Amino acid sequence: MRDWTNATLDDIIDFAVRIEEESHAFYVEAARLHADAVAPEVVKLFRILALEEQNHRDILLRKRPHWRTKGIPHAEVGENVSRIVELPVVSAGAALGDVLLAAAARERGTAALYRSLMALSDMGDLQEVFGELVAQETGHEQRLLSFHKSLHPTKE
Repeated sequence: MRDWTNATLDDIIDFAVRIEEESHAFYVEAARLHADAVAPEVVKLFRILALEEQNHRDILLRKRPHWRTKGIPHAEVGENVSRIVELPVVSAGAALGDVLLAAAARERGTAALYRSLMALSDMGDLQEVFGELVAQETGHEQRLLSFHKSLHPTKE
């Protein structure tokens, strides 16, 4: 777990951009590795999510110059991001179900980051952007879990 105690809001936004870039690469690679899978709809979802993660990155970069990122105390930043979890990685050759669960956990971790960022500013635009990103990342998580459940139904 990274120590965020001395992080600035700029550091955290940089981190968010990197997460979106990594998530984009994660979904592109997942789609490539599972292109021959028995669930083509999951591969299609991976491709859609890759595009959405790229869009999230673009939103962050486009909006960033307009946000007040200077002058927020380091302690406030560190306190608000203490809930960020490490994003899981998937080993080469992982089963499709494992990829779906890891992807859902990545989305949950990213949504947690954006909730923390919402707490750092009272600027309406900043809160609006991160609120929308929380909703989208949560939606991604639910779609991934839904596909996992359809591929691996539990016996009742």
